[in-house]
Amino acid sequence: MKKIIIISLVICLILFPEVSYACATCFGNPNSVATQGMNKAIIAMLGITGGVLGGVGSFIFVLRRRAKRYANSLIDKEN
Repeated sequence: MKKIIIISLVICLILFPEVSYACATCFGNPNSVATQGMNKAIIAMLGITGGVLGGVGSFIFVLRRRAKRYANSLIDKEN
């Protein structure tokens, strides 16, 4: 199965070489307006993704801490 996927990707790259070209951010004029806009869009997307993942991580941390406190309170009530 892996061989079929690899062979199909190689064939696609041979038939459509434009797909493998670098974007303006990686290859091109770094001072052009399009490149600067793309850089700002990349930074915004990373910021939003990082913020959401940070929120999910902190929510999991808070739930874990609350669960430990609750478990400890149950143990204290039993004794």
